[in-house]
Amino acid sequence: MSDTPDTKDFPEINIGPSGSKFATTMLFMAAMTGGAYWVVFRILTGTTGQDVTALPLVICGVGGVVATIWILLGLHARACGQPRLRIDETGISDPSDRFSMGSISWDEIRDVRGMPHKQVVWVLVDDKKAIMARMHPLRRAIVWFDSAFARNIIKLNTWRLDINRDHLLGILAHYHRQFGNPRP
Repeated sequence: MSDTPDTKDFPEINIGPSGSKFATTMLFMAAMTGGAYWVVFRILTGTTGQDVTALPLVICGVGGVVATIWILLGLHARACGQPRLRIDETGISDPSDRFSMGSISWDEIRDVRGMPHKQVVWVLVDDKKAIMARMHPLRRAIVWFDSAFARNIIKLNTWRLDINRDHLLGILAHYHRQFGNPRP
């Protein structure tokens, strides 16, 4: 597929999840979770009640719980076919039934940019609150956490999609110029 089609017809582009990226993520998350629980176990079994320092327990325990939750959410998302991305003449949307990102029309998008050295595409929007109001509450929380300090940016992470950042950025930039309303 070319990044710069010659026609003005918009072919619908569906991007699905990447199996190899998913497997790699699950391996790293399992290693992190196992390591966190191992540290908590070693601290609890190797010390007496008076010698237990709360800080390592809290850090490793919370890290293990968070990693466990991310693993479960990742497995659930994979079972439900997420993440997915559809790009068509109306804009960018998530066709997933559960935890959908909703849709972002081309007119709501100011610009698209690649985040340097990361598998992330920044979508600069006019009204982030209105777009996030259309998202599933869990996806809204994840997007808010991912870009809490970026007022008008919604990040599209390609690390779980079957596409690389440069290819996705090329497609979005081309079709935003063609169908959107680019603004400085």
